[in-house]
Parts: sequence; C-alpha cells; structure tokens
Amino acid sequence: MSLESTMQSGQTLKPGFSDPVSQSQLVFRHLLDAMARPGTIETIDLDIEGPETLDLAATTIALALVDFETPLYLDPALANPAAETYLKFHCGTRIVPEAKDAAFAILDGALGDLDAFNTGTDEYPELGATLIIQVETILKGGTLTLTGPGIKDSAQLGLPDVPAAFWESRATLQRYFPRGIDLVFVAGARMVALPRTTHVTLQSGKE
Repeated sequence: MSLESTMQSGQTLKPGFSDPVSQSQLVFRHLLDAMARPGTIETIDLDIEGPETLDLAATTIALALVDFETPLYLDPALANPAAETYLKFHCGTRIVPEAKDAAFAILDGALGDLDAFNTGTDEYPELGATLIIQVETILKGGTLTLTGPGIKDSAQLGLPDVPAAFWESRATLQRYFPRGIDLVFVAGARMVALPRTTHVTLQSGKE
C-alpha cells in the first residue's frame, strides 16, 4: 500500500525517528554491543510509536538498519497494511514475499525450521540473513547456556517462548559455518543478540 492510499483510507502514518542521525546511532550502538556480548540484554530507551504489530525494539532496529538495499521479509502475522506502509515509507525497503530473498526478517516468534532463510555462501557468508524475532519474554538467566566469542566462560539466557526444535535447527546450520544466520530476539524495548558464532546448549528438554 502506498502512502497516498494509506491517507485516502483514513489510516495515519506514524512518525519514525525524530532525530534520525543520533537515534540511528543510538540503536546501532545497542545492537553492536548486543552482538559483541551475546546474551547481554540491551534496552532501547526511545519514545517511538511504531506499528501496533511491531515491538519497539524491532521497529527501531528496522529504522536504523533497513534501507532500500536490504530486502525485508515480514512475518504474515505482522504484515498488516499499516506495518508494511510504515516500513516502506520510513526505511525505503522492499518487502519480499519469500524468506530466502531477505537480508532482514521480522518474525512473530521463533520458527521450528530455519532452512527457509538465506545463509550466505562460503565466499560471502556475510550475505546470511539477520532475523529479528519477537518473543514475549527475555530472561537474564534460564535454561540456555551460551558459549563462544564475546562470552567469558559461559552465560545463561532464558527465552521461554522458543521451542527446542528451533535450537536443533540452528545447531544444524552451525555445521556450515561461516555460513549462517544472526539472531536478534526482541521483547518490547529489550533485545538480545545471538550471532552465528555463539553456541547454544539447551539444559533441559525444552525451553
């Protein structure tokens, strides 16, 4: 839906960043810190009212990182006309219907199978997709044990909404490193990142 048709239908296009440069830099720093220290929960302290289907953290990450060069896949559960118009207008992005064509994806919860997404190639692993996954809860401690670069010894994380099948699918992808996908879980204004270099062990039979 175009901006013109949105206005004609009576919908109001909500504003993006009030100060695009400084606010984009703020979000980028939070995301950079989250990627550098997997399992560390970051909070986006910005007063932005984005689309109803998108969490604040998901909205601000899209505003900061997604542009006309980064095709976006939007989960059908989140893809109402208001959300699509907001992302197209403020980010200039192209929303793609197929997950495999996306550089970024915003998902409503964790899927059990990650094969649908682009993992890059051995020559260009950086082409692997980044998934922004909306969940209800992010806990500082939990049944997930994280190890890898940026983590001293190990770290604990709780993502109760994410099924065990998701972690099994991710572990399968890690066999093809450096190909892979990067994950950012968001809940409201909070986010936590798990880059492809992070190993996740589920301590119980389910998360």
